[in-house]
Amino acid sequence: MFSSTKDDEKVEEAYRRIEKLVATLCKDGEHAPLEVAGIMMAQAMRIYKTALAEEEFDRLVETILESRSGITPFEKPTIN
Repeated sequence: MFSSTKDDEKVEEAYRRIEKLVATLCKDGEHAPLEVAGIMMAQAMRIYKTALAEEEFDRLVETILESRSGITPFEKPTIN
């Protein structure tokens, strides 16, 4: 199944909304970035567990584990 431009736009909108929420939560040290990341990971896993069949969920978790060495960190901004 191919996604349409409209689907892509909806995903992009959701991404930006969550990105904004994360920035708001981390602003001024209100919440530590690792706290927010942990909560996001826990919520994502709950969504996957709810939406996927058990075998699909297990394959997803395995794929995440196997791809861990390919994950790159964000670039830290240069402070002048």
